[in-house]
Amino acid sequence: MAEEELTAEAKKQRRKRERANEKNVAFGVEKFTVEVAGVFKADLNRLMKQHGFNNQQEVFQNLLRNVITADFETAAQMLKCVTTPFVVTEKVSQIIRAAGLKSLAEDPPEPDDEIERPDYLIREAM
Repeated sequence: MAEEELTAEAKKQRRKRERANEKNVAFGVEKFTVEVAGVFKADLNRLMKQHGFNNQQEVFQNLLRNVITADFETAAQMLKCVTTPFVVTEKVSQIIRAAGLKSLAEDPPEPDDEIERPDYLIREAM
């Protein structure tokens, strides 16, 4: 579209974008998109509220700044994937075992089915 065909508003918005781009170049600001799983949204909002952050960009910038300025060992620890340990309690283990035995009782294996039993179950049966 030629310059003369643009509306006054379109020209104004173009100049505004150009000035913003010039300002970003002068300050060294680049657009950096981060895509994360939606499951993190609730936790991120909680974290932001707890620590007084108003926008996600500020959180991401602080996290990056902290990791970048940390010494190697600290950065490695910060970048380590941490998952909540999952422990099956004795009670849950018994519930799972009972459900398995019930399922076997309701639908017993066929005579020609191959069944592998762990050693500890063989010893239990003796």
